[in-house]
Amino acid sequence: MQLYFIRHAQSENNQIWSDTGSSSGRSEDPGITGLGFRQAQHLADFIHLHHPAVPANPYNEVNARGIGLTHLYTSLMSRAVLTGHAVAEKIHLPLIGCLDIYEGGGIYLDDKDSGEPVGLPGKNAKELLLLSSRLVLPEINPDGWWNRKYEEREERVSRGKRVLQAILEIHGESDDRIALFSHAAFYNYFMTAVFGLDERLPIWFYLNNTGITRIDFNGQGAALIYSNRTEHLPAELLT
Repeated sequence: MQLYFIRHAQSENNQIWSDTGSSSGRSEDPGITGLGFRQAQHLADFIHLHHPAVPANPYNEVNARGIGLTHLYTSLMSRAVLTGHAVAEKIHLPLIGCLDIYEGGGIYLDDKDSGEPVGLPGKNAKELLLLSSRLVLPEINPDGWWNRKYEEREERVSRGKRVLQAILEIHGESDDRIALFSHAAFYNYFMTAVFGLDERLPIWFYLNNTGITRIDFNGQGAALIYSNRTEHLPAELLT
């Protein structure tokens, strides 16, 4: 199995932070910016260019050839769904919603008085399907897919392990090439699981908007083939 971890395109919250250095005014579930839509299209064009796969030795194939994705999974946060949709449309695959690959914390906003994060419902099925006609939803709460309290930091390492285990159970013994459209902080917790650690690494794995990381699994272990590839983006779209 080859796994491609792809960060979502620039979100409206990303732009707020870039412009102001503050989270003031953030949305609990932002969409992507105009620049983000352009990033997503460049990503989709890049993946389409290398689809289907060109047969090659996966451990020598460190260039872009042979991506050939067979399965697409997305976080149910709007920015990931919108990014995944651009790719799904381009290579004509379903976009499978995954409940566990959301950004750290979940859907929340800070309480204005206490400053404490408060969990919010998130989008319901109808609202999510408006984001992507290719989205295949799991069973979710009719009032909103999140609809629970803020996810504390200590819960995130175990979630990374849970996601990795689920992927290995479904795809681990196959030649599948899967993509996860997800988030920068969860990427770090997921990498903690890949490296078999009990706590998140005391370093930060950087991942640009629409950056691509490839990890190969051969049944015995994992190999990091490349991390944060962004050559599909013109310099002016790199965020």
